[in-house]
Amino acid sequence: MPPSPDAALVETIPVSGFDPAGEPEIRRFSDGSLQVVFDFMPPSFVEDEGGWVDLGRYRKFDEEMARAIEAAVVWEDREFFSIEHPRDDTIERLRQFLASYHVEKG
Repeated sequence: MPPSPDAALVETIPVSGFDPAGEPEIRRFSDGSLQVVFDFMPPSFVEDEGGWVDLGRYRKFDEEMARAIEAAVVWEDREFFSIEHPRDDTIERLRQFLASYHVEKG
């Protein structure tokens, strides 16, 4: 779920290493929730032939992210992922997951 309507944006944390043409950012809100926002999903360097229906290897990106951070992730919209109940280490885990995603996947 997106942040509650009363939640204010507290911090925007840039992440590098995922997509040089438009790196994602982590948004932290006053209600404790997080959003991961991408400029492009799939990333700009991936041929996007199928649109939202077929994101290729990114079609289960939310599930991969959830496993990596050990917290529930909701894929709100093509470029927006919400984490309603992050753990204390979720931001660091997100940074590591995103920065190493393409290195690990090849």
